[in-house]
Amino acid sequence: MKDKRNTLQKRIVSDVFSSMHNHPSAGMVYDAVQEKFPGISRATVYRILAEAAEEGTVQRLKLTDANDRFDITTKKHYHVVCRDCGAVADVETEIDGIGLTERTVGCEGFTVEGCHVEFVGVCEKYQNKTEKII
Repeated sequence: MKDKRNTLQKRIVSDVFSSMHNHPSAGMVYDAVQEKFPGISRATVYRILAEAAEEGTVQRLKLTDANDRFDITTKKHYHVVCRDCGAVADVETEIDGIGLTERTVGCEGFTVEGCHVEFVGVCEKYQNKTEKII
């Protein structure tokens, strides 16, 4: 098994990612890293984020019609995505993915291990743009 070292690049990517509060894609993290540390490659940033997601220190979000995004919050929660600009925000709700199956038709015969709930809408910024155009 490969030794997991805490390299300078890993610390840089982690620090930059931790300062971002917009559920960034790997590309967004790479762009932010490049502003401060142009010597770090795209492949290194992507690899570090993938390893962190695999280790469970960050959450990889597989959202509909979007590149994977990453979330610093690893506790179970849901997200809302703007269909116009792709902004992602956390959603707190009483919905429990596992408990939801007890009230759902079609899961009989399955051992449900998880549930993906994604809310889609238009963010406030783009609602205002749409209203001005009409």
